[in-house]
Amino acid sequence: MGLLLFYPTPIFEKEDAMSEEFNKKLEKWIIDYSQSNEEAKNWSKNNYGAGFTSYGSNLKLHEQEDLFRELAEGLKPHVKEFFDAMKAIPPTEISCADMWCTINRPTSLHPRHIHPLSACSGTYYVNAESDMGNINIHDPYDNRVMGAMFQQDSPFAFDTYSINVKSRKAVMFPGWVSHSVQQNLSNKDRIGVSFNYRVFYDNANPI
Repeated sequence: MGLLLFYPTPIFEKEDAMSEEFNKKLEKWIIDYSQSNEEAKNWSKNNYGAGFTSYGSNLKLHEQEDLFRELAEGLKPHVKEFFDAMKAIPPTEISCADMWCTINRPTSLHPRHIHPLSACSGTYYVNAESDMGNINIHDPYDNRVMGAMFQQDSPFAFDTYSINVKSRKAVMFPGWVSHSVQQNLSNKDRIGVSFNYRVFYDNANPI
């Protein structure tokens, strides 16, 4: 018998998820968009601190812009690889439901949150280094702080793990995984594109 471990939290990393050439074009588009789109600029000013995001004004960039459509399709094999690694039942269809761009400027951060109703969520990092703010993955069992203390090499030792960010890297996880973004302590902008993918099975509702 002995120790049984249930309910792991799956995180998937994929470096060089898109080409360098594509990445340069995407970075330029996002910077230009952040300077020209008044709706996104106003929403970010009122709701996103020192950062910029299209989250409040446009969650469907992949349906409207060719670059983001290419990104959504380019990430799909990596999403499938993630599902395969988890031994998920292969879906009939994997579909990008939401996609938005974000610029985390110096001092900006993003608080803890989840992405409801998403089979696979995550971020593709367009321009990122560790001092620009890594992504934190939080223990879903908040109430376990009332229990025992653990040695540092125990899987129960920490309630938060930090995943290093890097340009052209994608980090993926199920939408129920609680996560946050560390403060950007550099003097440069971290640029990323976040996304939600849903899956469809024959004769079943999307998940």
